[in-house]
Amino acid sequence: MNSEETLVEGGRIDANAVFTFSRDDMRRTTISLRGYGPCYSVDSDMGYSRTTISRYGESVPLAVSETRGILPDKITFAGQERQRLRSWLKFSTLTLFPVTFEAHGKMYIWRSTADGKLSLHTSSPLIDSPIAWFTASRTVTNSGITTTQVAYLTLCPEAIEIQDAAIISFLILEHKSRISSPPPQGSDGGQYIYYF
Repeated sequence: MNSEETLVEGGRIDANAVFTFSRDDMRRTTISLRGYGPCYSVDSDMGYSRTTISRYGESVPLAVSETRGILPDKITFAGQERQRLRSWLKFSTLTLFPVTFEAHGKMYIWRSTADGKLSLHTSSPLIDSPIAWFTASRTVTNSGITTTQVAYLTLCPEAIEIQDAAIISFLILEHKSRISSPPPQGSDGGQYIYYF
């Protein structure tokens, strides 16, 4: 079951979708739609150079991302030719963010806040509020009991329309962001946090 099936009534999406991560590792995790179960599986080879993103339980990947060191990174979408990652994700010249991409004829922009939180926006100058945003895992102490809250990605209806592209681009950019800077203060985010 995908989020469109769970959130569409009469052809209109009227709620946000919250996707949780089984592991705080953007290269090896299961992504679940809160309240409905697994939707995507993400797996990498031992060297983290090749990452496969698939719908949960399906053998044909939606995308395969390749990190190639000094050579240009590549991405292959299901049914398409292998291409440079920069052909799809348009990176800023001097910094990692903002990053733009096109989906269904519209432009979208990933931005990073000063504390390293990613948010997705439309390219419309009239709307500045995010249509998707990431919340890193964190440790919370309540009444003396410490628990870890899992990381999650929230998609508004506008982002649900491009759900696969939003999730694939997020996974790639969150990983790139983590390897280029330390985790935000107060976050347990990192590649080696696991939830059981």
